[in-house]
Amino acid sequence: MSLQARIIKAFTRRTVKRNNLNEQQFVRHFRHVTNNSPSLNLIPRGIRLRQINTSAFEGECMSTEHPEVTVLYIHGGAYVGGITKTYHNIASRLAKKLNGEVFLVKYPFAPEHPYPAAVNRVLEAYQYLLNEGRKPENIIISGDSAGGGLTLATLLNIRDQNLPGPRCAVALSPGASCFPDEAELRRLDKSDAMLSADMIKTAIEVYVPNKEDRSHPYASPALGDYTGISPLMILTSTEEVLYGDAKRVREAAEKSGVEVEWIERKGVFHVWPIMVPFLPEANQDLKRIVSFIRSHA
Repeated sequence: MSLQARIIKAFTRRTVKRNNLNEQQFVRHFRHVTNNSPSLNLIPRGIRLRQINTSAFEGECMSTEHPEVTVLYIHGGAYVGGITKTYHNIASRLAKKLNGEVFLVKYPFAPEHPYPAAVNRVLEAYQYLLNEGRKPENIIISGDSAGGGLTLATLLNIRDQNLPGPRCAVALSPGASCFPDEAELRRLDKSDAMLSADMIKTAIEVYVPNKEDRSHPYASPALGDYTGISPLMILTSTEEVLYGDAKRVREAAEKSGVEVEWIERKGVFHVWPIMVPFLPEANQDLKRIVSFIRSHA
């Protein structure tokens, strides 16, 4: 474990991780920490940033001058918060290393807009890219945490809508089940430096208030049938409370015959790859993500 990882884990344990918050307190707290992340954006030379505000897509795009591939990136935030600015570092480096463009999509948050509002909006974002002339074989879908869950839900939704699938997908520490294993949550609660078992259960209540919806694969992608889905990379920390979600997605995808590249790490925290260029482990795994995407050209 790097010194940087130790410092970040100590910081998030004090500022992010909480227990015994009611739903309103949880939403208020998580929006505060995700919307005010103390990150320094270091955008590489040659990357331009532009805002997009249309009926089909709202968000940002970070791009090289002549992009060859397109990444649709879905940010995390427990389905209740988060801002695209937090992801400028990883998005700009993906664009630079891939000679591509990274679209950071904004989507509606619960509880004001519960499931399936976010799922529907991300599918619209993918359709926007297709309508703008992006070839599906040059599109990669990626996301972290809640965005990782939305990445998986979108893959299933694309297939179910008979749309052409993307080249591949990358899910970072995905939140992918409304039915977490209680014993596993309690076991990992101690080691997770960012999220608590209590926060996960509250996020589920807020995001999918209708209990009948929770078994739908778009709400719980770990329950999905992944037949016909594009190759998938999953990254997860063995110390995080969502480790079980990632394992169940891997099992479901491999059972359906999907190629899965699996990366798990000890000593790191939830969605550590977004901490490029400051975290050594993130820099190492960003190279592996890029290699995975290139290998499926």
